[in-house]
Amino acid sequence: MDDKQKVKQAINGLYKFAGINTQFNGDVNKQVAEVFGELLKEINTCSDAFSWVPRPTGGKATISWVATNMSKRVLEQFSDKQSYTCARVREAQYQRRLQLAGLGI
Repeated sequence: MDDKQKVKQAINGLYKFAGINTQFNGDVNKQVAEVFGELLKEINTCSDAFSWVPRPTGGKATISWVATNMSKRVLEQFSDKQSYTCARVREAQYQRRLQLAGLGI
């Protein structure tokens, strides 16, 4: 599996975790990685469960950073610690931005 596939898996895993019945089918590009990184930063405000995930160097997430730091296994570890409601709200706020980024807009 290449890094772009891992990013899609991470995005879709986070949607599933929050109970959002959708799939990210856009193109994984630099903009998608940055928006997803912002989403993760926002979700970190819901709980300290994400606090151990390292911050991206340079302040913006890259495809490689997401692929390395947000595997499906990592997301599964948050299931008992994370606030579902808070995560769901944050993800809903970023869902459209991710779609547009995946279209290169």
